[in-house]
Amino acid sequence: MSLGPSSLESLRVFDACARHGSYTRAAEELGISPAAVSQRMRHLQADIGAPLFDRRGPRIALTDSGKELAGKVGQALTILGTAVQSCRDCDTIRVSAAPTFASRWLAPRLASFAGSRTHRITIDAASDLRAPGSFDVAIRSGLGRWKGFQATLLFPIEATPLYNPQLYRPAPLAAPRDLVDCARLPSDAWPAWFEAAGVDVPGDAIGGSGVRYPTQDLAGAAVLEGAGIALLSPRLFADALGAGRLVRPFETMLHGPAGYWVLISDHDRRPSVLAFRAWLVEASRKTGL
Repeated sequence: MSLGPSSLESLRVFDACARHGSYTRAAEELGISPAAVSQRMRHLQADIGAPLFDRRGPRIALTDSGKELAGKVGQALTILGTAVQSCRDCDTIRVSAAPTFASRWLAPRLASFAGSRTHRITIDAASDLRAPGSFDVAIRSGLGRWKGFQATLLFPIEATPLYNPQLYRPAPLAAPRDLVDCARLPSDAWPAWFEAAGVDVPGDAIGGSGVRYPTQDLAGAAVLEGAGIALLSPRLFADALGAGRLVRPFETMLHGPAGYWVLISDHDRRPSVLAFRAWLVEASRKTGL
């Protein structure tokens, strides 16, 4: 197989397909059409002489050959991305962070890192982990297992009921059971929270009702406007709690098992990246609950 520019681009497309398990999502990441992705993959499989994917409805699954190639291509792209970045402005640190973490925790603290250094920092608020080589540091929620990356735990994901007492005024909340009759934003974590609080709640009332928000940031914005009570992280909404715009009626709080992790490539040893990771870890310890 000749590794000309066209073949190298096909391998980049293949890497995106392998990570997403979808031609459509790979196309969205790369900014090309699904048809172009499909054509690239047909040509690549023809060049290799072996199938790389099995079709499973709208999803695709890697064959054994595809898994072997995906591992090697992912490593190669990471090494290439690190090499290219080392030739760029070394004072720039590209940070990709989950949207809620970026807006609620990272953004208010970045000045304390940038103010004492010459590094320029760019932020990409994204829910999905970007392609290897497109960032220097990523902050993601999960269990700490990302192939090809060193993962360092910042803090566990936490959740407890919070609401705005000025705009949403429920009847006096004397015990966790009183939350059953409140306007609670939907969350899959309500059953676990009620169980932790020792409350037996009927199944048809346990999950909350109304609009389901995809991130804590959006749910928190709705709660601040009086939408009701939501399970949120008091660490991420510490400013609103401190100002009295949110209150925490009960001490019961869910911890983990997932957490927020800082990821850097296994191959990255740049002092600026390591310094930023160390700052993130230290800042997370200073904001412990």
